[in-house]
Formats: sequence, structure tokens, C-alpha cells
Amino acid sequence: MFEWQIIRFEEIDSTNTEARRNLASAKEGTVWTASFQTNGRGQYSRRWESTKGQNLLATLLLRPVFLAANKQFLISKCTALAVCDFLLTLDMSPRIKWPNDIYIGPNKICGILIEHQLSGNDLTASIIGFGINVNQTKFQGAPNPTSIILETRSGQDVDSLLPRVLSPIQKWYQTLREGKYGIIDSSYDALLINKSDYEKNREILPANNLAAAPGPSAE
Repeated sequence: MFEWQIIRFEEIDSTNTEARRNLASAKEGTVWTASFQTNGRGQYSRRWESTKGQNLLATLLLRPVFLAANKQFLISKCTALAVCDFLLTLDMSPRIKWPNDIYIGPNKICGILIEHQLSGNDLTASIIGFGINVNQTKFQGAPNPTSIILETRSGQDVDSLLPRVLSPIQKWYQTLREGKYGIIDSSYDALLINKSDYEKNREILPANNLAAAPGPSAE
């Protein structure tokens, strides 16, 4: 596989944007993380709310050239499953709200924003951004947020959590490399809280378009 190369910022506009700026030269496994984002983004161009230093904000670069473009939603599934694996280590009971939001009960604890680079029918890069609410207890704009501290009553050292998230991401990415799509699909389906939406929308609209933002075009 590869080793993670972690690049840390105290403040940046967006870790996903930084990944896009360095896409041509960055190696697979590069991770950008920040204590605060001045222009953090969620799905559908929404702003991602996060108090400085309170939450885990990161973007990682994968180059899944072995995966056909029409299979790109598997990247989203693997990322969601990895975040759930991490939260399970904290004795939480995470579920997935299609396409890739992570919930604890009725409340959202993690958002994922993925941007793919395509070249024809080939997938050349995946920029995977995620924000996990860790120590934040008050939210202003989000409709139904929660955090690790709100759920467990225990604060966490934010920086120490990143390797604990990256480890299951690498595990699921290896599963994907080995072509074990059935394991990924069944594990994802088992954690879905809105299976009817998933079933309906994957027939009407490509799941890829709803789980990923438009990514940078290949040169």
C-alpha cells in the first residue's frame, strides 16, 4: 500500500481546496488537516461549521486508478464504513445516512465530501474530505449536529484521532483494491438508516453525482 504523509495547518481556506491545488504533484496517501477552515465546504456547496481546534478536519488523496469511473461510489462507501469503524472504537453506534453522512441516533456527527478526477472512463484521483465533530458542544447553523463529547461525555485530543481514522480507511481501501465489492456493499447496506432513499435514487440518479462534488478535470 502506502504510508500516510500528513501536512498540518493551523488555519486554511479548505483542506479539499488545498488538495486540489497540489493534485498534480502530491503522492497517494497525502493528508491535509487543519485546526480551522475559513471556507470549509460540505455537500451541495454548503458551508461546514466548525469551531477552531475542536473538530477533526482532514482531506486525503487516493489514486484509485484500478477502479472504473462508474464504480466511484465505492470510494464513498469505503470512507463512510471507515469512519463508522473508528466511532465504534469509542463505544458509539454509528449509522450511515445515504449517501455518506454519519449519524449517531438522529444526529449528524460527520460529513464527507469527495471530489473525483476522471479521465474518460478512468478514475485517476479521489480527494476525500471529512469533518468529524469531536469536542464542539454548541452549533449555530447546523440543523441536527452532535459530537463525540456530546455522545460520550468524554473529550478527545483531536490530533491523536487522525491516525485512528486513517487506519480503517486503509483497510477498506485494500478491500476495494482486492475487488471485494460484495463485502463493501453488504457492510454499507447493513448500516444504512434510509435504505428506501438509497434504493430509489440509485435507480433514478447516479449515486456518484450525489455523493461527490465536481472534481478537477484531468489534464
